[in-house]
Amino acid sequence: MRHFEKVCTWVRHLPLMERAEWVWNLARPMYQRALNCFGRNGLERNINGSDKIRVSPVARGTSEKYEPEVWKMLMAELRTGDTFVDVGAFIGLYTVAVGLRLRKSGRVVAFEPDSRNFSLLQEHIRLNGLESQVELNQAAVSDRSGACHFLADGSSEARLVSTDRGSTAIVNVVKLDDALRGRRVDILKIDVEGHEETVLRGAENVLGSPSLKPRVIFIEVHPFAWPSQRTGSDLLELLVAAGYRVQTIDGSPVRSIERYGEIVARIREYGTLSQAAGARSE
Repeated sequence: MRHFEKVCTWVRHLPLMERAEWVWNLARPMYQRALNCFGRNGLERNINGSDKIRVSPVARGTSEKYEPEVWKMLMAELRTGDTFVDVGAFIGLYTVAVGLRLRKSGRVVAFEPDSRNFSLLQEHIRLNGLESQVELNQAAVSDRSGACHFLADGSSEARLVSTDRGSTAIVNVVKLDDALRGRRVDILKIDVEGHEETVLRGAENVLGSPSLKPRVIFIEVHPFAWPSQRTGSDLLELLVAAGYRVQTIDGSPVRSIERYGEIVARIREYGTLSQAAGARSE
């Protein structure tokens, strides 16, 4: 199946075919039917050259190059028996890859509110044989539990919104404190299109417990999507107060958040935590 895809892609990008869009428009439905028929067990994708996973024919456009720097760092953090929590799992590339790496030694908990994305997430779990290892939650994560408007467009940028904008859906919303019910988290990944801080505020018990808190948190920050009253300082102060040092992917300290990107929060040494607590009490 992979060879068939490669041949079709090669033909599609021949100079003659690139100028004959009408031919591809006619062929595309037949190509998709062929993928659906012969790719029932999934299409293989070697993500960043390190993780072979199977994706649905519906997701045939999935690139094999996906957030390579974040991917490499996150995968390097995994340990036997870890619990990985994926907030904003999209179609499940991280969820599946981590599940396959941990095999049956660990656990993955994934949250995705968008119905189309969640459907693909479910299919990818099935295609990769991870049903018993991955816990799926069709819900958004915030600082409260209940329901909320969600701008659902099936893309990676679907997000919670404060009011109905005419094309929104009502989705379940949960706090991590409620959803995890006292379970330990080792690695937490957050990609929620501007609601990073509210996710963390809904994990007060998790972050406040030395035995439950993740040793590392990967957060994709979207300051352009933050409400006007919210700043990067609020997010950083929350993480520091919870005992984390915050860095960029290349290890530089994060002192402000003004641009889109990835930040990594690592738990400080317990000695440092004790010193900080003592300093605050003086």
